[in-house]
Amino acid sequence: MKKILIVLLGLFLTSLSAEVVSKTYSKTATGEGYGVTYEQAVDNALAQAVLKLNGAYVKTSQSSQTTMIKDGNDANLISNFNQKISKATNGRFSTFDVISSSQDANGFRVVVEVKKTSTVKSYKAPGRQDNRRRIIVVPALEPNVYSIMGRDGEQVLRDLRFKIESSVYKTRKFNLLDRQAGAARADEAELLRATAPKDELLKLGQTMGTDYILMYSISDAQKSEGKAIKIIGGKAKDELYVFANYQVIIMATGETRLADSISLKYRPKDDHAKSYNAILENLADTIVANVQSAIYPPIVEKVSNNQAVFAQSISVGSKLDCFKKGAKIVDSYTKVTAGYEEIPTAKIEITSSNLKISYATITEGSLAKGDICRITNLANKDNSNSDANGKEVKDVVPVSGGGFIF
Repeated sequence: MKKILIVLLGLFLTSLSAEVVSKTYSKTATGEGYGVTYEQAVDNALAQAVLKLNGAYVKTSQSSQTTMIKDGNDANLISNFNQKISKATNGRFSTFDVISSSQDANGFRVVVEVKKTSTVKSYKAPGRQDNRRRIIVVPALEPNVYSIMGRDGEQVLRDLRFKIESSVYKTRKFNLLDRQAGAARADEAELLRATAPKDELLKLGQTMGTDYILMYSISDAQKSEGKAIKIIGGKAKDELYVFANYQVIIMATGETRLADSISLKYRPKDDHAKSYNAILENLADTIVANVQSAIYPPIVEKVSNNQAVFAQSISVGSKLDCFKKGAKIVDSYTKVTAGYEEIPTAKIEITSSNLKISYATITEGSLAKGDICRITNLANKDNSNSDANGKEVKDVVPVSGGGFIF
């Protein structure tokens, strides 16, 4: 059993490795030629076959022919013709064979087969090859004048980009492309051109274009001091309001696929770095969850024992409304498809989740495989730390979240 597992693991790792892939292609063509001599017939037959093979004209006039001595050795004759035609066609065929030949009072008739063999090398990038859509993440605007826990807008947007990219990557629904390491990639490309073996140059020119551009900005962040509690003394926790905008643009057409604004309210424990990171993580997760739901609406993959299974990560505690896709609705004025009729089927709540799969309990109605769901309430992920006594406390408690667009 262990041996089998090792073999399977080896095959899996092999599929993820980078390599130079060589593919050999062969193409054949036949030609028929006539001539007073055997050599002329072969020459004309070769010219016709090469013309079929390469789509190129080959001279066959008497003045262009190589003088050959008929010595009865077909191998020597073929070798000479190979050199001649290879030179005339820039080496665009490998070899030829005389299939048949005959002679009558008018001369010779010869049928030949020409074979062209070529090898093409390409670079296979590491990682799985799949059909996931590609996306890049960029700040939408210059930072406004605001601060979050002592960090200015420029730093917040920079930190938020990394959080959003991390959240996008964890969805396993997108191929995340980088547009920040341009200088490093340019330096590496220059190094390869200058010193690397020829096969290493195949790595150049492999940059993928994106399908979507995710742009984001924070319009404002305001802190509200907690009010004093007269009866028990002390005061309520401070509240932080964060207002963010984001949109998804289709690269090929420049169309806006999704545009939304969200406002989130947090009650951070203090100005600790973990509180700051937890706020940005929650903001990033909210943005990415909305984007994923718009591009990849959660689809029920399996239903059993009052439980639905999804092939994507959805925060535990999130609530969803599910429906079947009905008839297509077309706008009478623009003639554009406005969407599909939604036939409600069930309400569900996510009970467990990992990076690839989520499970939900059906709280109302019934589900079937293929039903589409819309997240109506995204639960906050548990971002926590410990106080001086080791007791777990919440860093972030979002009170309200943004809308979801399907």
